[in-house]
Amino acid sequence: MPARDWLESMYVQYSEGLPGAVIDRQGQRIYFRADDAFEIQLENFYQAVVEGDVEPFAITERYALGLHRFLDSVARLGTRPPWVKGQVTGPFSFAMTVTDENKRALAYNPELYEVASHGMAMKARWLARRLRGVAEGVLVVLDEPYLCSFGSAFINVSREDVIAAIAGAVAAIHQEGALAGLHCCGNTDWSLVLSTGVEVINFDACEFFQGLSLYPAELKSFLAAGGLLSWGIVPANQANGALTTVELLAMLDNRIEQLVAKGLDRGALLRQALLTPSCGLGTQSVDTADRAIDLLLELSARVRERERG
Repeated sequence: MPARDWLESMYVQYSEGLPGAVIDRQGQRIYFRADDAFEIQLENFYQAVVEGDVEPFAITERYALGLHRFLDSVARLGTRPPWVKGQVTGPFSFAMTVTDENKRALAYNPELYEVASHGMAMKARWLARRLRGVAEGVLVVLDEPYLCSFGSAFINVSREDVIAAIAGAVAAIHQEGALAGLHCCGNTDWSLVLSTGVEVINFDACEFFQGLSLYPAELKSFLAAGGLLSWGIVPANQANGALTTVELLAMLDNRIEQLVAKGLDRGALLRQALLTPSCGLGTQSVDTADRAIDLLLELSARVRERERG
């Protein structure tokens, strides 16, 4: 909820407790610095990573009030829901966006890149464990918007290093018995994403579907292994307009048929599908967010009713 507090901004929220992290609230800047306390912080950090101790990586109420209110409310339901979903910032995006004190991305400092990679993995593992405490099934999604820039002349990080960082976070989520997903709201090298071990791919099916459709062979293998495509079919920033579920269903069907034309099985595409907004709703108005969820529920009901018939 970044509108509630800057500490809940996408990258600040997951920096809590990491070695070298400096939170400048007045300047609204986050960066990492290897000061006198860094070495002992780093030692404690790696000890927790090796021991699988997730508590030092907790995301507290100060940084995520909504998360804790959500956990409390689910616990009061009296029954455990079959599924809940959580989301954390992905290691590659964190390392490319957050900098050291010299304004150099953490990804270009080997020591701090490891801190970012292990830190996001352990944050994801902590979240998976907390969610497992209130629900039967858990999905934790890594938010990786910076993958849109991977492969450009401005990114000097190897494919192998990106895969290793994401796969490490996926493995951490799996250690808690949860499913792992990845969200990228733009075009990227989806073959890279599909090689990280995630079970769910969440993509913007409104604006950037064509980029995903370029990988039919990889998608076919992904679906054959039981993977789920999470269709971001409700445009998050247009939900308060004149959109209707009829239009959204037509859009979804059009995109599914494009994949069918490339050799993918229509039945599998529908059975192994989730529907979501195209991107996060945290920066939208309450009215827009409410409308997006209403459209999503209506669309899901229409698809279920049609496919059952």
